[in-house]
Amino acid sequence: MSATDKPVEERRDRSDFAWFMQMPTRWIDNDLYGHMNNALYYSVFENVVMSWLEIEKGLNPNTGNVRCFTAENGCRYLSAVKYPDVLDCGLRVAHLGNSSVRYELGIFVAEREPIRAMGHIIDVFVDASTERPIRIPDEFRQALGSLQVTG
Repeated sequence: MSATDKPVEERRDRSDFAWFMQMPTRWIDNDLYGHMNNALYYSVFENVVMSWLEIEKGLNPNTGNVRCFTAENGCRYLSAVKYPDVLDCGLRVAHLGNSSVRYELGIFVAEREPIRAMGHIIDVFVDASTERPIRIPDEFRQALGSLQVTG
């Protein structure tokens, strides 16, 4: 089954994401086959999440008494991107739990459809000294709630 044969409910479009960040690809991002190396997608995902938290919301989950640890991540590659593509990286919160959040991300080529890759990150909020899960602090919970998209 090819990526385009997957059921529609498993694919995303731009309206499924609450926030976007544009990011250029670099020549060095291409692998031997002429497209962005698979490992770099995870770097893009992390950069999008941290940029939203720190730059857009002024929240740093790695200072004070709280830390964020990634418990799980993944990526489904649907179609290649390559230099000099400019990426539109979508971000949403699919689940906001007591101590964890599931981010979902989509990579599009700027001004083009369809989605090229879908990813997820599950972060767990922990106490900085004990590294045990804690309730997501209210300021983070409120900000993360603004990324939830229904449907």
